[in-house]
Amino acid sequence: MKIHFENNFQRKVMIVTFPEAVVITSDRDVMEMRSQWMGALKSWHSPYKALVDLANLSVHPAPGQDGKVRDAFARMMKFLEGLFLRKAIAFGFDASLGHEFLPFEVATGEDEAREKVGLREAIARGAPGDFRSSIQFQNHFRQHTVEMSFSVPVVIESNEQVDILKSRIMNNLMQWHSKWNLLVDCANMEVAESARPFLAALEKPLRGFFMKDWVGYSPKGGADHYPFKTFRARHNAVARLEAEGLFSGDAAQCKSSAPPTKK
Repeated sequence: MKIHFENNFQRKVMIVTFPEAVVITSDRDVMEMRSQWMGALKSWHSPYKALVDLANLSVHPAPGQDGKVRDAFARMMKFLEGLFLRKAIAFGFDASLGHEFLPFEVATGEDEAREKVGLREAIARGAPGDFRSSIQFQNHFRQHTVEMSFSVPVVIESNEQVDILKSRIMNNLMQWHSKWNLLVDCANMEVAESARPFLAALEKPLRGFFMKDWVGYSPKGGADHYPFKTFRARHNAVARLEAEGLFSGDAAQCKSSAPPTKK
């Protein structure tokens, strides 16, 4: 079961989408959905609303499972509401897909659903692994560092992609209340020559939001492909930040001893 969660901390909205077809057939499937939702809540520290896109989700209980599936969904909602879920609004209802089993409030369309949760921006759609959904963050609060990676190979080719990158970084910064560093896993990140000036220009607004340093590791392209210093190994990039006293060496988690690349 693959579920994508995108957190809009500014609007206090969690966007739930299903990038691939998901079929709920038993209470165990509901528990798996609940478990993944719980995992996405690790970044939340305040009440939130959920916007659920029902495209690619269907509920077809196995024989004798109807009651168990309904009960499991009811328990899931009660549990999530106890963890600060204010409301969950869904759109894309289709009775033929078994959506009557779902415990969410249903809007007549996406626009109404977004209005109900207070979200102005439309959901960015695309194939599984599209650029926006591929961007991932790990917040190392003790080390004052945001680590950014990409779940699939991406090539940054346009200013529009850089704008998406900026939007995702700024949204993640809603959780921060201190100066921070940006540590980039470049293993799945390539930057086309035409987009390098746009990416380089991103540094100024990020420094305006208290970014101290910007380094990367495992470059897929040459060192001159990135507007920040890159290192072959993660622990070398971490050492750069550790030298400033802003990253703990025990977080390196890397055995490679390869030297840094030169920019």
